[in-house]
Amino acid sequence: MALGATFDRLAPVLRRHYDLAPGQEVVIEGTMEAWNRFAWARALAPFMPIPGRQVPVYVRNRGLVDRGEVCYEWQREFRYPGSVVVSYTLTRPARDGRPARVLDTFNRPPNIGLTLALEVSADGQALRQTTDGPQFLIHGERYTELPRFFHIHSVAVERAVDEHVIHTEVVVSHPVFGRMFGYSGVLSVV
Repeated sequence: MALGATFDRLAPVLRRHYDLAPGQEVVIEGTMEAWNRFAWARALAPFMPIPGRQVPVYVRNRGLVDRGEVCYEWQREFRYPGSVVVSYTLTRPARDGRPARVLDTFNRPPNIGLTLALEVSADGQALRQTTDGPQFLIHGERYTELPRFFHIHSVAVERAVDEHVIHTEVVVSHPVFGRMFGYSGVLSVV
């Protein structure tokens, strides 16, 4: 795990959410409030949520081995009446030598890659993930580093509410366009 020894400080519900060996999985479910300032941008990034309140959300996380590396797979479903918005992420260790960092690759096949820094709160009740480092356009096996102008800024905070419940908040922004989309809500580890 990218967090190393700080992983043990995490609240038990967050550890259950992330401590998955290859072949293991966990499901979390709940509702989210989703917003999106640029509805037209969904044509470019269809994984962006559709604005709504109390949107049912289903997330399946599992550990797996991909290209010889132990990875963490997320499949998120925002379940709207009449449609489902699915996003897929594969998280692998970042290879830049700095601690507590991962590379998230989005979509199937992956076409976007973001380097994230991970930070556990002093009390262990929250995990904060922020973009920090290179971002990539992915073509098959080829990773092309994006110029800074194209970088987005993502902040995701997961906070333990109790032994089975996590509060999640995600905000994605851009230096020129400002806050673009996000979601927040409460999810239960099933």
